[in-house]
Amino acid sequence: MTTAETDAVWQVGESQEPHRVLLDAGWSTLWKPAQGREGVTGADRIRELAASGYAALPIPQDFGGAGAGLVEVAAAQRALGIADPSAAIALNMHAFTVGLMVDYWKRHRDTSWMLLEGIAREGALVASAFAEPGGSPNFMSSRSEAVETTKGYRVSGVKYPCSLATTATLVCLTARVTGTDETLLALVPRSSPGLTVEGEWPSLGMTDSDTARLVLRDVDLDDRLVFHRGPADVIDDNVISGMAWFAVLLTATYHGVLSGLLDVAYQGAAKAGTFGPRTALLGRATRELLALGGTCRQLGADIGSGAIAGRAELAAAVALRASLSDTRERVLAAVTPVIGSRLYGRGHPAAALLVDSLAVHHHPPSLLTCDEVVGAVGTGREISFDPAG
Repeated sequence: MTTAETDAVWQVGESQEPHRVLLDAGWSTLWKPAQGREGVTGADRIRELAASGYAALPIPQDFGGAGAGLVEVAAAQRALGIADPSAAIALNMHAFTVGLMVDYWKRHRDTSWMLLEGIAREGALVASAFAEPGGSPNFMSSRSEAVETTKGYRVSGVKYPCSLATTATLVCLTARVTGTDETLLALVPRSSPGLTVEGEWPSLGMTDSDTARLVLRDVDLDDRLVFHRGPADVIDDNVISGMAWFAVLLTATYHGVLSGLLDVAYQGAAKAGTFGPRTALLGRATRELLALGGTCRQLGADIGSGAIAGRAELAAAVALRASLSDTRERVLAAVTPVIGSRLYGRGHPAAALLVDSLAVHHHPPSLLTCDEVVGAVGTGREISFDPAG
């Protein structure tokens, strides 16, 4: 669904409708997504949003950013999810990656601040190139290879699917250091020789998210752009931080998408002239999103304050990610009778939002592993993100 379609037909966004007063309560951010110009979608829309101050939102003010914490960045993601689902899912990857970098700097107080300052100064978008064909049992592990050189590394591998594939200035990637049991985490300029975009993501929804396949063939990586190197296949602070930021921001993003779908349901019911039995169904869907939103914000606040950390933080993040998928299904079950056949109408905004929201089930970690991870934490066992394990 394009931004123009959303604005023209349903005007999804800030609203004083009673249900939106409920759903919007507690979500606070100074950054608001600009309304899309007619005909501007995809990569151009993403660039406009980045230029509006989004790129530097989580970066500390000392380094030229807005200094927004996890909860405020989540609120921005939710606002964007309502206005433009495709751009929201793309920029979610930037926000999660930069948030991980900010958290890394706060823990280590090292020279990674220079990378953050550069991102803020240039308003640069950062693509998250962690996903690989076939998946990975560990978010900081990788099948891509980094061969050490005199000035850094030479990296080869495939990253897919990768949002912001053409719009990003920098690519944040993982690669295993050849001949060692270590993995590095680094930034690579997207314009680097040997780094190419090959083929788009043939998805049903989120079609304007600038998602494609990145291929690296002997890409030179300057050692100064490596901000972490450590043991591979180990669930360390980076994995926990990345999972926490990702789960909270992902949940907020789809909370926005589902809020937009609920707008459609309420508007359609109002046009019928009477709510009747639809009232309880709409109340059920609203209740589900109220609970999900409160849980998302509270976890974000607990992470930011340090009230939750370590294995408990990881379990809570994975639990939130799985609960998001469950909530999506319950919301759809409630609004389907209210919206009716429009959910199956080609080109209809309701149908487009349904398909866009379906993508929620296909983000990492795999739904096959979420309950297993939480159970492992609860029983004191070793954690694995590998379904085969």
